[in-house]
Formats: sequence, C-alpha cells, structure tokens
Amino acid sequence: MTATLVNLGASGPVTTARTLVCVPHAGGSVVAFRGWVRAAAAAGLAVRAVHWEDAADTNGRRPGIASRAGALATELSQLPGPWVLLGHSLGALIAAETARRIEERATGPAPERIVLCAAAPPGHPRGFPPDVLTASDTDMAQYVRRLGGTPEEILSDPEFGPQLLTRLREDLDLIERYEPVFLRPLSSPVSVYGGASDASVPVEVLDGWRSFAPRARVRVFPGNHFFLHDSPADVCRELAADCARSGPDPFGR
Repeated sequence: MTATLVNLGASGPVTTARTLVCVPHAGGSVVAFRGWVRAAAAAGLAVRAVHWEDAADTNGRRPGIASRAGALATELSQLPGPWVLLGHSLGALIAAETARRIEERATGPAPERIVLCAAAPPGHPRGFPPDVLTASDTDMAQYVRRLGGTPEEILSDPEFGPQLLTRLREDLDLIERYEPVFLRPLSSPVSVYGGASDASVPVEVLDGWRSFAPRARVRVFPGNHFFLHDSPADVCRELAADCARSGPDPFGR
C-alpha cells in the first residue's frame, strides 16, 4: 500500500504559501481536484492530491482506512513547508486517521490545519443505504445520481460507468469496515465543512466531530455532498481564512 502526492499545478518553482494535500471521496481520484488549481493558487495554496497504489488481499479486499492512513502519514513526513490536509467524504475519515497517526508518532511535521468535508465523524451511522454494497449497477447508478457530483456521461458510458461503480463499492466497503481508535482528541487545528443540502451527511451531525477535535471550526456551505467541487473558490477562501487565524475562538466556531 503506497500513497503518492500528485502535483496538480504547473511545473516549476512553487510560489504559493502552503501545500494543500487533498484526499478524494469514495469512487474518486486525483482528477476530482483538477478544478481547484486556480482557486487554490488565488488563496495561496498549491494543490497536491493523493493517489493510491494498492492490491487486494487473499479475500479480495483492498487495504482499509488504517492502512491508507499509515501510507499517507509516511508520505507526508517528507513534505517541506507548511501544509494543510483536506479530505472529502471517505477522504475525510482517512485524513483524520492520518492526522491521528502523525500526532501519535510525533516524528515529523504536523499539518497546519485538517479540513474535513462532507463526512460524519467516526462511529456515526453510515450515510449510505444498508444494501448499497450489494446493489445492482442500475440501483447503484441511481444512488450516485441522487448524491450528485458525477457527470451523467461518465455514469452512462458502457466502459467507464461500471468501472466507477465497482470502485465506489470497494471504497464504501472501506467505510463499512473501519473501526476507529482515537485514544485522545486531535491536537492539530480542525475545520469541518458540510453542504446545507447534503442528504447523506446532514449538517446536524457535523458537530459530532468535536468529540475528536473539541475546538473544531464548523462551516456550512450551499450545496449537496459535492459542495466543495461546486465552488472551490469559496472553500479555498474559507480555508485560507481559517489558517490565518491565530487559533480557534472560545466557541470553536
């Protein structure tokens, strides 16, 4: 299991103030953050997205969230300069688990901030239907359409559509199998972002992240589960503002 940071900006010297490390959603890839480059640069951020190289075990299952977090923590230990770790949905669980491991090891630089998007906290009931892992491609495609964020031309493509649905099933299985063990709250600053109309992660569950980060800043944006890709400029501006603050306010907001 390895994690590679893919630079999504222009080649050459980095002129931005911070590196923004992005962990994609279930079924997603580094491509999900290509549209962030310009907006992130305007906010002083250079985008690097996580690409996974893994292989199924003898039971046909891919490495879980803990394995991915361990691989990412190792990769991030070599990252120079200030950096922010952002995860979307499944990626948020991986990001939080990665931060936990970095803090417990205390052997390398910690993230300047952790940004957790469109995700219920560990241990909260899953946001996808209980039968989604065994659903037919037709039913799975309908579920993806309800979530939004996936172009219809990809879902309907006879080659790429089934590949996407297979990857989504495998990624949702990672959430199903995840057994978090947080012995203490995260010490890194945390921001929690959600979509006002996200049916799979209702805004009222976002405060549950304060069990893992008591002074987390919670923000709600217009949009659904994919709000952060609808308006990356708004998210990047808020993220940069959070980083610029010297510390959380007394109410964690």
